[in-house]
Amino acid sequence: MPGLSDAVAPFLLLAALPLAHATHAQVPVPTSAATEKLAWWSVTRPQKAGIFSALLPGAGQVYNGQAWKAPLVCGAVAGSVYIEVHYWQRYREYKAGRQARMQLALGNASAVDRGPRSSKEPSDAAQLYRFNSYRTSRDLWLGLNAVVYGLQILDAVTIAHLHDFDISEKLALRWQPTALPVASSGWAPGLRVALMVRSSNRSF
Repeated sequence: MPGLSDAVAPFLLLAALPLAHATHAQVPVPTSAATEKLAWWSVTRPQKAGIFSALLPGAGQVYNGQAWKAPLVCGAVAGSVYIEVHYWQRYREYKAGRQARMQLALGNASAVDRGPRSSKEPSDAAQLYRFNSYRTSRDLWLGLNAVVYGLQILDAVTIAHLHDFDISEKLALRWQPTALPVASSGWAPGLRVALMVRSSNRSF
């Protein structure tokens, strides 16, 4: 399943790198570190995926060969933007209504709350409550929009980094009790973690 492989890939990477370094394994340099051309720039594959996602949400996922993610990304971004616009419009309406009510309280008889919803609030206190509520929701969803936008870029960059790592079902992560050398007492109980390649029965 593509989604499951993508979810466990970062954990497999974190487990494999220190083990490979400890055994002095000779690992070839991944091609994700090689540079590619993007217009007149020389960029790596992760940088290219990040730029695509920054310019158009979902484009980085398509570039990584995960086109099935693009509708999910576009839906999440479009949904969060739609809700943000909704609260922004409500905030502007109630802000204008609040200002009109304040002018009316100061004696300006021409100041009228003309908002389709704001003008129907039964009291100034109720109108102020709604105004504060919409302002808070506007600010909250502005932050959530930034989070959603940033996460889809991070996803594209991460998958591009893992493009050349084997995260197929041939890999197995195992751990077992073991004895670790300790300077003071000689040996101490510990935990051994190994990344197994089932096809060749090698661990590293």
